[in-house]
Amino acid sequence: MAQLVRDEGVVLAREDHMETDLIATALTKNHGKLRILAKAARRLTSPSGAVLDVANRVELIYYRRRELPLLREASLMRGFLRMREGPARLEAALRGLAWARDILPEGQPEPRAYHLVLSFLQTLEGGSSPDKVLLSFVLHLLSLLGYGPHLEGCVVCGATEELTWSMERGGLICRGCGGEGEALAPDFWRYLLAFQRLPVWAAGRIAMKEEDFQRAWALLQEFLSYQLGR
Repeated sequence: MAQLVRDEGVVLAREDHMETDLIATALTKNHGKLRILAKAARRLTSPSGAVLDVANRVELIYYRRRELPLLREASLMRGFLRMREGPARLEAALRGLAWARDILPEGQPEPRAYHLVLSFLQTLEGGSSPDKVLLSFVLHLLSLLGYGPHLEGCVVCGATEELTWSMERGGLICRGCGGEGEALAPDFWRYLLAFQRLPVWAAGRIAMKEEDFQRAWALLQEFLSYQLGR
C-alpha cells in the first residue's frame, strides 16, 4: 500500500505529461528533490495547476510508491508575488532554480539547500540586485554540495598573487604551482570570494563590474561542466 506523505517544498520546474497531467519537480524540506505526478492538473477545473507554478512555496500531500510519487493535494504557502513583478528578478529566480534542479541529487534530504533556496527567493523579492543575488546563490549552492571552486588563494600553496583559473585543479592556482593562462586581477577573485562567503541576502553590498559578472558566469559554467563530467 502506498504511503501518504506530507511535506513542504519549492517548485523548481514543471513539465506536461500525457493529455492533462503534469510532473512537478520540487525541492522538499524533508525528502530532497522529487518529481511528483499531478493527475489532471492541467485541466481548468484543477486547483493544482496554478499552485504548482515554478518558484511557488507549497505544501504537498502525496503518495510515495514505486513509480513517481502521486500528488493527492497541493496548497500554496507563498507565491513571492513582488518578485514576479520585475522581469529581471523573475528571470534570475528561474535561472537559479534551474541550477538547483540540475545539480541537486534526487531523493536525498537537503535541508540546507532548501533553506538556501528560500533565502534566494526572499532576497530577490526584497529588491536586491538580481545578478548579484543569483551569482551568490549559485556559489553557495555549489559549495554546499561539495562542488564549489577554491577561491581562497592558490589551491596548492595558498599564494594570493599571480593567480589563474584551473577547472582541473578545482579553482585558483598560482603560476608557481603550474597555473597557466591569463592571470586574474586581485579585485576579480576577491569579489568572487565575497559572493561565496557572505550570505545571499548581503550580495547587494558587493560592487562588481558588469564585464566581471559575465566572466564569472562563464568560468562557473565551464567549471561545473568539467566537475560533473557534462
